[in-house]
Amino acid sequence: MSKQIALFSALAASLLVSFAAQAAETAELKVKGVIRPSACTPSFTGTNVVDYGTISGAGLKKTAANPLPEKTIAFTVTCDAATKVAVRAIDNKASTVVNGLMTAINSNLTDKHAYGLGAAGGKNIGAYSVRTIVGSFTADGATPDVVADAANNNTWTKSTYGRFHADGSARQSFAATGSTVPGSYKTISGNLGVTAVLDKGDNLPLTQNIDLDGSATIEVQYL
Repeated sequence: MSKQIALFSALAASLLVSFAAQAAETAELKVKGVIRPSACTPSFTGTNVVDYGTISGAGLKKTAANPLPEKTIAFTVTCDAATKVAVRAIDNKASTVVNGLMTAINSNLTDKHAYGLGAAGGKNIGAYSVRTIVGSFTADGATPDVVADAANNNTWTKSTYGRFHADGSARQSFAATGSTVPGSYKTISGNLGVTAVLDKGDNLPLTQNIDLDGSATIEVQYL
């Protein structure tokens, strides 16, 4: 009996050694990284300020909108390599828009095109619109068509006026002449147009200085 017990014990030890030889501890190896598109940088030439200078309050119409002339500002997108991009402009002062002003000066404009001009004395000052000036742009030395994605769903059509939506929902891109498919470019340069409209003089605190204070973020998106 003692021999059988000894034999069983020896066999059990042999099985344990065998299982121990087959078992292994594990460690996980991970491989990570990020593939990024070529970096593209938007910039303005010289200044990022559209300055209307000093405006005489006495010269403002009291009972109608007061449009100011369109100003242009030079704009460039520079990429490390040829890249397909879109551009949009997002209002940073949306709460200060005076609704209805843009339509009052141009029936093709609506409140979705209106960016806020800031407030003074508890009164909103007015609104302005931003657009790419079609025909002013070059893309790697060629003249592109400006194309628009008005619904932000990658459906592109040739843009006639190049207008942005203040909430960023309308994007502009650049395509080879005659195409509506955005192209890949290293350098895109042209002009943005800004048209400001002041509210009726009767709605403004004209007994004090009123500083126009519009602000928008120009964003480059990779397509």
